[in-house]
Amino acid sequence: MQDPHTVYDSPAFEPDGFPIPLPADPVPPVPEEVESALEPFRAGDAAASLAALRPLAASGRTALAGHAAAALAGVAISLDEPFRAPLRQVMEGEDPWLGPLAAVLEPRGLSDVLDRRPPAADPLLTGITARLTGARETARERLAQAMTDADRTVQRDLAAALLGDLLLADGEPDAAEKPLRRALRARNPLYVAYAGHLLGHLLIVRGELDEAADTLLKACITAHPRETGTGALMPWAHLRLGELLAGTFRLRVVEEWMENNGMDELYWTRDVFETGAHFHDVSRPSLNEIGLHVFPGDVAKVRAALDRLKQWSDERHARGRRLCLMLGTRTDTRPWDEDYGPLRELLAELNASA
Repeated sequence: MQDPHTVYDSPAFEPDGFPIPLPADPVPPVPEEVESALEPFRAGDAAASLAALRPLAASGRTALAGHAAAALAGVAISLDEPFRAPLRQVMEGEDPWLGPLAAVLEPRGLSDVLDRRPPAADPLLTGITARLTGARETARERLAQAMTDADRTVQRDLAAALLGDLLLADGEPDAAEKPLRRALRARNPLYVAYAGHLLGHLLIVRGELDEAADTLLKACITAHPRETGTGALMPWAHLRLGELLAGTFRLRVVEEWMENNGMDELYWTRDVFETGAHFHDVSRPSLNEIGLHVFPGDVAKVRAALDRLKQWSDERHARGRRLCLMLGTRTDTRPWDEDYGPLRELLAELNASA
């Protein structure tokens, strides 16, 4: 697999001036500290893992803390103990895989499976626990079993979406497509939106960008609180669509928007980021804020978002830098406008740091 930093540090534009699309979100590795903290849990001592994970989860707004919070939630679920606080912490972070997963599980997903039978006897709950605690083979087996054998349709739908997520994260997009398309037919709109969000990633990986845009637009519409009852997933779905639009405006859906409404492609790109940033009751990825604030040249807010990404991980910061360059360079088309001076200074700094 190509090192994402190689892509992020390459030129953001082709010689003809068109942007080079961002790579699909890489799957961040589980930090060694979290793996070590989970060893007692895998050996049967869940209490010891809880004790080791709590200080890691409380260590700051970083990738380490985010992974630790996800693992903490998984261990807590296995013990039938409170798990929503660590899941909310994951939702508040920057992880492009765990954040949307937590956004589905915390407000709605687990209510569909809790209080039905003991966690150890439920294939969906054990699959979720295994996913959050990094036991990937067990997660595959249990989620595949739940997709077929779970008591209710809503549980089978959730299992399908979660299995698709896991297969994508393991680098198997072809295998992930079937469960994701099944989840697109779910009765629960939150699961439909989540499956569309993931399928959009799959289609981006394949280079099927028009279909990816159509799929992600549907996911954004379905993720709206009026459909799902929660805004938790909406920022993530809009971020994925916004990044796609930032990387290529030569898309069928953009041409249709421009033809029907007379606005240029940058208007629609900003609109996607703005809508996603508006629903930030819990989930608030900083990349969304970059996509929103770079257009009016609000450099202080862009810098703050870049700082949060830098604190989280070098990979997220590199992605934020690339997004800022792509959008900022396309936005700064008025050399006589002094209001864009600070934005030009920021773009020059980011170019120099490549």
